[in-house]
Amino acid sequence: MTRFMSIIIVAVVGGVALAGGVTPPADFPDSPPMAPPLEPPDLPPAFSQKLANGMEVVVVSNDEVPWVSASWYLLAGAKYDPPGMDGVASNTAQLLRQGTEKHTGDELSELLDYHAISLSGYAGHNTTSVYVGSLDKEVDLSVQCLAEVVRTPVFPEKEVKRQIAQTVNGLKVAERQGSYWADREFRKRIYGDHFMARQAEGTSQTLPEIKRTDLVEFHRKHYLPNESILIFSGAIDSDKAVSLAEKYFGDWEAGKMPECEVAAIPEPSATHIYIVDRPDATQSQIRVGQLGYRRTDPQYVPGEIFNQVFGGSFNSRLNAKVRVEKGLTYGAGGGFSTGKEPGRLLGSTFTKNESTAEAVKAVMGVVESMLTEPPTTEELSDGQSYITGKFGLSLETPQEVAGKVFDLKYYGLPDDYYETYLKQINALTAEDVVTFAKKTVDLSKLTVVVVGKAEEIKDSLSELAPVTVITPESDVPVD
Repeated sequence: MTRFMSIIIVAVVGGVALAGGVTPPADFPDSPPMAPPLEPPDLPPAFSQKLANGMEVVVVSNDEVPWVSASWYLLAGAKYDPPGMDGVASNTAQLLRQGTEKHTGDELSELLDYHAISLSGYAGHNTTSVYVGSLDKEVDLSVQCLAEVVRTPVFPEKEVKRQIAQTVNGLKVAERQGSYWADREFRKRIYGDHFMARQAEGTSQTLPEIKRTDLVEFHRKHYLPNESILIFSGAIDSDKAVSLAEKYFGDWEAGKMPECEVAAIPEPSATHIYIVDRPDATQSQIRVGQLGYRRTDPQYVPGEIFNQVFGGSFNSRLNAKVRVEKGLTYGAGGGFSTGKEPGRLLGSTFTKNESTAEAVKAVMGVVESMLTEPPTTEELSDGQSYITGKFGLSLETPQEVAGKVFDLKYYGLPDDYYETYLKQINALTAEDVVTFAKKTVDLSKLTVVVVGKAEEIKDSLSELAPVTVITPESDVPVD
């Protein structure tokens, strides 16, 4: 007999003995012990000072570990991409470290690697961020490198072509997936001609049109000190941080951000289903939702609990209904996203062609349940505990702290916002969540995008709402 089998037999015999009437201790509890609610953690205090050129310097000191993070945030992103050229801001940010007036890309990489300095750039729809991190003893060099790539990149022709080619190849792989087209089409249907409908990273159609001169021009016009925030966090004090900012950014001349014409977001219309036809698809990707609200909206707080109950975890209503109860998918999730511009409600899943209509109906049913069925005591408690606990974990690194501080600055939130926010989260009632849902969700104006084989799914979907069949911009077949 193996040792493993012996353990099994002992366990079974032990279980039978307990079931046979062994009396538990007198103080044995009737229910499992429950931990008290987590206390909302505090965001470390922040020091702030503006340089003469208008760049704001923020410092959040924490010397628990000898590491310093410096994050430079620019208040410009894909919003400023030239018409029909999605990806200019994104590629500008990604190519910053591929060569400067002082170093070639290889020289800069060797310098950063030798001193264990991390440096990267990224651009979204509204902002660009460039991050550098290093041991505290290397902070002078790391800030020097940060300033160098932000202020004096040269965008070598060879590197521009390589970067764009690699991105296009990656997108062509993505375009083989129905999920890519579902997300892209849903964004387009929600935002219309507004810049939030753009693909910030670009598309396989727009990227080949981008030239080196486009990146140079974008950098010249939009990378401005007076439109940026430099946030230090970690093992550095305010005097040292401001001194480094003055040293490497202080002589950078201020400028004026160009005007940007922004199209209006279309008003939500009656519930409609858009099928992106992929004739070779054996599964359907499903997106259901509508326009949402901004990060600064008071509805943000109850919206966080709504998200957890609706589709924010494995135990959410969406996953429980579509996966666990009906067995239509391997996963479903979603919720409201927010930002500087209005976000969107999104319920996301996938299923076989033959069960597409049933899955769409199930997702729509879960959305409706959020307006009619208050969260249970367990749903509410789990959501509050998760949000409180996750916030504490989101402060573990200097870079994460910098991100939280930037949010306060970017959205104009008070310094004690997160403390108040978590207290509000834990004070919410089930009725508060239903009230939020009724104010925010309009069941008669849902946008539904389905990527699949139109021939097989159109008729059944037409029984749920009016249907329009569209063709994707790429003819790459779905795997």
